[in-house]
Amino acid sequence: MDLRRLHQDHRAIIRIASDLIGVSREVRSRDDAEDARFLIEQLDRVLGLHLELEDIELYPALMGCGDARVVEITKDCAEDMGGLAEAWCDYQRQWPVEMICRNADRFAVVSRVLMEAVAQRVDREERELYPLAECLETRAA
Repeated sequence: MDLRRLHQDHRAIIRIASDLIGVSREVRSRDDAEDARFLIEQLDRVLGLHLELEDIELYPALMGCGDARVVEITKDCAEDMGGLAEAWCDYQRQWPVEMICRNADRFAVVSRVLMEAVAQRVDREERELYPLAECLETRAA
């Protein structure tokens, strides 16, 4: 499992999410809305690959480790992520450039709330899930 890559992804996700919050506060023109949409698409690429890597490597390793506490934390994180993934998909569909232009204030609020949820998710994985994975790797070595 490539934990180094997962940590790097988290840093990129937080950077792009922060940029998106900043841009979303300043939408005054179509160009601004296009900049926001570009960041949404950029974040989607990083998130998509990141979630795929977690689904293929991280979660199966943790779920199959045989430690009931680790399995419980992993299940809880997976359930938590399911809601966030659905919210992300809805957000992407609801905010094309034209909608961002028409509802800039609402876009800023929705973006901030969702990006804060993403940041909380990243923080939880960094504090809880990844240290568990690192312990498993250490035990296996």
